[in-house]
Amino acid sequence: MNMKLLFVLMMSGLLIACSQTVEQSSAVDAPLESTVSIEDNAFSPNTVTIKRGGTITFVNEDSAAHTVTSDSFDSGDLKKGESFEQTFTKTGSVSIHCANHPGMSMKVIVK
Repeated sequence: MNMKLLFVLMMSGLLIACSQTVEQSSAVDAPLESTVSIEDNAFSPNTVTIKRGGTITFVNEDSAAHTVTSDSFDSGDLKKGESFEQTFTKTGSVSIHCANHPGMSMKVIVK
């Protein structure tokens, strides 16, 4: 077998193995629990990475009522001091917004 071809094949295998390890370790590093504050008409932080099966607690610290809404769940109106918990069971990206305030949005990345 040609030495250049053998080298290319070995390096390709090494790169594939390394990329799989990085994906697996980043999923392990993601937390199982997180908290998002709702304040000043914003979700904070506005991007959260969480492990599959993890739960995020959303706490409204604003004077206005807000919702935590996605395509698959809706908290209903949360008054100041109220909270809502959501468990994320599927990997991927989830877009969340407040139904009362169209400019409020965030993203959850589930690994």
